Amino acid sequence: MQHHQTDTGIVVGVDTHKHTHAVVALSALGVRLGATTVPASSAGYRRLASWALALGRVTAFGVEGTGSYGAGLARALHQAGHRVLEVNRPDRSARRRNGKDDMLDALVSATAPQLTAAPGIANGTAAALLLLVGDNPGRIRSECALAKLCGACPIPASSGRTNRHRLNRGGNRQANAALHRIVVTRMRMHKPTTDYVARCTNEGKTKPEIMRCLKRYVAREVFSLPCKHPVAMPEPA
Repeated sequence: MQHHQTDTGIVVGVDTHKHTHAVVALSALGVRLGATTVPASSAGYRRLASWALALGRVTAFGVEGTGSYGAGLARALHQAGHRVLEVNRPDRSARRRNGKDDMLDALVSATAPQLTAAPGIANGTAAALLLLVGDNPGRIRSECALAKLCGACPIPASSGRTNRHRLNRGGNRQANAALHRIVVTRMRMHKPTTDYVARCTNEGKTKPEIMRCLKRYVAREVFSLPCKHPVAMPEPA
């Protein structure tokens, strides 16, 4: 496989298994630089690190399952002085129903650190959103499309002279639940969000209306991270 060198920081995602690890490297812009598979062994760990460093400066390794199949790799990378970020395993039953793709799981591991840097987005929440993106790459061409897929687009609920919108009960419910967790967390401890909530409350908006607006904002923010700069997805086997 031909790789392109880059001087910007890259993130490497690893989908770990008992005998082998699937690896994907992304640039700072989210462009896929390359993919490989290495043995789950000391020699394989060294090969993985060498392969990644040949692509450019590595800012972090996102490793799935650091308490199980990824433990040896995480330890080896730590000992070599690399930054290792634990990535929660996605819903494996859902992935098997849609066709298991190790490289897509590795892609999730590589991209999750970009999302978890944003306020209120934990590893599991990031994984849920990225799996939605990975499972629907052809449908997410704009932030509006992502919001609709997440059930975060507004639905008109006006009556008479009152102009209102209500929460969308459709879309992917796992992704919508992920947006809900982000919003609830930010409403508790993220000052720009708490200031926004206070302002909207003073304007007479209800809590559901405020949360709808915040979900839409988060969907826009998520789109700007893994979707704004398209990532080349693995080709079907």
